[in-house]
Amino acid sequence: MVRSFARTAAVAAVLAAVLAVVPSGSPRAETLEDVRERGLLRCGVSSSGAGLAAVDDSGNWRGFFVDMCRALAAAVAGNADRVEFVETNSENRFAILRNGEVDVVMEGTTWTLQRDATFGIDFPAVYLFDGQGFIAHRAQGVSRLSDLPAGASVCVLEQTTTLRNLEDWMARTGVRFRLKRVRSTEGALSAFFNHHCDLYTSDRIGLYAQRLLKAPDRDDYVILPETISKEPLGPMVRPDERRWFDIVRWVFLSTVLAEEKGITAANAARLREDPQDPEVRRFLGATAGVGWGLGLDDDWVFRVVTQVGNYGEIFDRHLGAASPLGIDRGLNGLWMNGGLHYAPPLGG
Repeated sequence: MVRSFARTAAVAAVLAAVLAVVPSGSPRAETLEDVRERGLLRCGVSSSGAGLAAVDDSGNWRGFFVDMCRALAAAVAGNADRVEFVETNSENRFAILRNGEVDVVMEGTTWTLQRDATFGIDFPAVYLFDGQGFIAHRAQGVSRLSDLPAGASVCVLEQTTTLRNLEDWMARTGVRFRLKRVRSTEGALSAFFNHHCDLYTSDRIGLYAQRLLKAPDRDDYVILPETISKEPLGPMVRPDERRWFDIVRWVFLSTVLAEEKGITAANAARLREDPQDPEVRRFLGATAGVGWGLGLDDDWVFRVVTQVGNYGEIFDRHLGAASPLGIDRGLNGLWMNGGLHYAPPLGG
């Protein structure tokens, strides 16, 4: 009897913890059906900087994360432009997803064990492999972290893995920086660019993006070579829908597989009719099968590639060689080129 009561109490405690993470008002309907009914994907993005996610002069969202939203919309809503962008930040990005205000969040959130297991969210994929770095004022004459004097100040964002990484790194190395904790990206960047901090720390790709978008003069700032963490960045979904999880994951993987197979926005229509490669024909919807297991039609990959592009096209357009940032693919290259991106085969 005592054992039964203890077991019941333990179950109740677990349920209470789950309900604390996932509010009672959270929707349990199929997200795919919701998107189809409204004809629109609601995608959470944060203002991460030029190349990642930023509003242009015409009031339109542009960037890598934005195109990941558009790729998903092409697959599930029928057109890449059928997206409602909902701005998120480091404080509300998890709650806004759990509460059902968005269908997916596409921004620079690092996949960690704690977030995956306890935050009431899931990470279907990693779309950017990054690491935490530092930007400094060029006038300081520093080229490495070791050039900085003891007690140099660092602006760092609260409630992020960035802060935890920095604290852990200082404990490991014995380096002592003065941490200036700031609640918003805008506040941290403003403090840094106005010389209230010697350094600003964030994911390295984000540093390039923010320097381009926010710096008064980008040449006045130098991104230091040190990387103090690994940052696998990925989309976030609610944990209660396996099919939606698979859709978000495979929309991303379809862009990788398209690049592996040399399928681009320009040649997809021609390759779909090429009898020499049956797998490509099936992948692009010329023969049946690629959509059935996900609850999608067979043209979903074709729409993703023709309307948004393959992974390499998306990366290069916003972050790589074709962009003002000019960031090398590095770890974000394909596996056959020494990178980490790898798409499973279609199978049969």
